[in-house]
Amino acid sequence: MEQLPTALLQSIIAKVSASDCARAACVARFWNQTVSQDALWEPHCRRDFPTIQKLDPLDRPCSTWKETYQSWKTSRLFQRSKLCWDSIRSWARDNFKEVSNSLAPGATLEELAETEATLKCRFPPAARLLYRLCNGQRIPENVLDDDQVEDHYVGLIGGYNFSHHFVNVHLLSLRQMLNLTSRILPSPCRNRRVIIAASSNLNKFIFLDCEDGNVYVGTRNLLLDGEMMACVPEQDGASDEESQDGMLRWLEHYAHCLQVGMFSVRTEEGSRSISLYPETEPYCNTAVTRGVQVRCSGVFVPELSRVEELEDSYWFSYSVRMCLLNPSSNDSNALTSCQLSERHWVIRANDSVVAQVHGRAVIGLYPLLRIGEEEFVYESCTGLSAKKGSLDGDFTFVPGRLYEVQSWRKSWSNLGRTR
Repeated sequence: MEQLPTALLQSIIAKVSASDCARAACVARFWNQTVSQDALWEPHCRRDFPTIQKLDPLDRPCSTWKETYQSWKTSRLFQRSKLCWDSIRSWARDNFKEVSNSLAPGATLEELAETEATLKCRFPPAARLLYRLCNGQRIPENVLDDDQVEDHYVGLIGGYNFSHHFVNVHLLSLRQMLNLTSRILPSPCRNRRVIIAASSNLNKFIFLDCEDGNVYVGTRNLLLDGEMMACVPEQDGASDEESQDGMLRWLEHYAHCLQVGMFSVRTEEGSRSISLYPETEPYCNTAVTRGVQVRCSGVFVPELSRVEELEDSYWFSYSVRMCLLNPSSNDSNALTSCQLSERHWVIRANDSVVAQVHGRAVIGLYPLLRIGEEEFVYESCTGLSAKKGSLDGDFTFVPGRLYEVQSWRKSWSNLGRTR
């Protein structure tokens, strides 16, 4: 091999991966010299990383393509960003094809620079990397003002639907970010905070703060005085490279929730969406009595809440799902059908009872549960004066249909604890 002409050896080595190039450099001094040729590393940079210039992940200049490759390969911020997007794309491919198809390719440096120049801001390094790997979700440009906008939305960030309050959050592309930020935020705010995600009906907005790198969500007072709440806790002891990684930590946590099954895809009225009502413990509680299963979970609703602690400052939505399970072969008390008769709920704020509800059925409905049928789903909301609360109580079902036999009570405890 050492007798081969340099040009031929370079041609052979150029066909292998960057890792194999590095291994080849350890074989012999002549090979090391060949592998060190900068021309070999430009294709590897273009293929393995979102870069076409000699710039590191923080957009600092590198002297060679080999140095450029090394800087990207060893960047923890890039590794985290790529792993995050790989996780989201993998989940979407397996669970929600429409979301998978909506994810756009990465933005170019020119697109980032144009957006920053127009908004008069500089995105944090983590946000720049995330957008270079995926430029949000595709959506026709004329859809944001369309009356049928929900039909075009497959929101990656998910949402909820209760009491005529519908949320389905879409991760914006740079162009959509530019358009919405210019429309929604007053001029003094645009050089610091930008809209990175929004609900299809524009009733919920998520922001990136370009100075501290954190992610915020608008409250009910957003349009009144710009009030927001932080979505990500502050992090101490981060490296300089990762000191403004709030958007990355926000997406990492969301990707984890998707992968572990905390959030699921729900079909409602023929439309599919990611439901933010948790499906896994400890955020979703389940109780089963004589085959009747009741599941309950809650979600904080920031766009209806406010920072000042008043009587109804913090709003939570709760989801109650009930069904009749298939009985085991040795269960002589198993039911084949039953119907909801009454409900009793206790609502607490900071462990203090603030309301009790005794009533017939739920929203005037008396769901009849049969084995093998889909869950009956009931979702509503409540306002509290505290950030922490809980909902528990019991339902009364009758075997068969109402009034055929004496009712019996099914108890459930601490279901739907709001967090």
